[in-house]
Amino acid sequence: MNISVIGLGKLGLATAACFASKGHSVIGLDKNDFIMNELLQKRCPIDEAGLPELLEKSWEYLKITRDMKEAVDGSDITLIITPTPSNKDHRFNNEYIEQALKAIAPYLKDKAEYHIVDVVSTVMPRSSDQVFKPLLEKLTGKTCGKDFSLVYNPEFIALGSVIKNFLYPDMVLIGASDQYAADQLEKLYVTTCESSPSIAKMSLINAEITKLSLNCYVTMKISFANELASICEKVPGADIDIITDAIGEDSRVGKKYLNGGLGFGGPCFPRDNLAFQAFADEFGVKARLGKQVTEINHNVVDRLNRIIQENVNKGEKVSLLGISYKPGTHIIENSQPITFAQQLQRAGFKVALHDPKALDSAKEQLGNDIDYCEDIYHCIAGASAIVLLTNWGYYKEVDWDKVGKIANENVLLLDSWRSLKELSKVSRFNYVALGIGKE
Repeated sequence: MNISVIGLGKLGLATAACFASKGHSVIGLDKNDFIMNELLQKRCPIDEAGLPELLEKSWEYLKITRDMKEAVDGSDITLIITPTPSNKDHRFNNEYIEQALKAIAPYLKDKAEYHIVDVVSTVMPRSSDQVFKPLLEKLTGKTCGKDFSLVYNPEFIALGSVIKNFLYPDMVLIGASDQYAADQLEKLYVTTCESSPSIAKMSLINAEITKLSLNCYVTMKISFANELASICEKVPGADIDIITDAIGEDSRVGKKYLNGGLGFGGPCFPRDNLAFQAFADEFGVKARLGKQVTEINHNVVDRLNRIIQENVNKGEKVSLLGISYKPGTHIIENSQPITFAQQLQRAGFKVALHDPKALDSAKEQLGNDIDYCEDIYHCIAGASAIVLLTNWGYYKEVDWDKVGKIANENVLLLDSWRSLKELSKVSRFNYVALGIGKE
């Protein structure tokens, strides 16, 4: 198929590359000069696992242009993948999507061939029917469902694994103004995905609610596991991993995201939860579960802070391992480790940070009163507490025998993910893990 992609950020560029890698003809453009200049030089401007390699395979079918007319005229489907930042009331802002719609409208108006406009960015429910559709009809003089189609087709991906998530989805969600558009999008994904995903075709409003509510349900599983972990910590012999492994075997539950740990963060889950609550409030309904999910998520950092306060004297060094919101990315947006570092700063501890990717981002947010360490052993030396926050595989490869010698005697080793359980038997560490009840 012939596709244009408006917005070449992390999701947009990965989406364009995935389609192009499967032989679809893709035209991409973005307002960001750095991104455009890099892509025009056939260089990858985005830090995302596997993306540089995928682009190398895709240039034959991927064209980068600054010309919106060329993008619209040269495609049958236009995907809009622009940011939708949160307003103060937690509702998503459609400003960048509307700018993109206004930019394509003149060429859509003059185009004789039928065209599908596909909004991929996450939006508030009713945006498609009440904002996007009327705007396009007004600007083009055409009728949606007759002269062009409107689709809402959000992705379910995670930073650090965007390409894998895109090519191997469990489900493809397609909200469409008409059956023709729904069928065309289904063909596009069936010829691109390497799995055999379920295709959920529905109306625009149902797709918008589905996207938000599915992410909220996932955060509910995360917070359930975290609340269960907080209980297990108080019960001698209790082990959250043994319990959730058994719970996850039940087909009514499943194992995905059922891991007691540090909680959820990043650019999607926290804001989607708040947006869903704002959506419910709009109709006079209270999303009570969502509020509890958010509260439990915030409580995880408070539990970590209490453990530090009970075991470490103020003024002593606390070494934090991992500051990004998840492994595989430098993103610190809504990162639980960032919140924890701020709490420790305010409480008067000396804080040292190590992260394989996110140190520069952390420094921009946390300032100069923290020791940012490229070398992990420098980070740990002289520490009274070591806290494993982001579960990078790198930390399993650390020489922990050396760590025990350079950290303070009987150093507190606080393991948020229980990935260093073997160290619980090492006498030089005071090993404490979230979700594990000490005998």
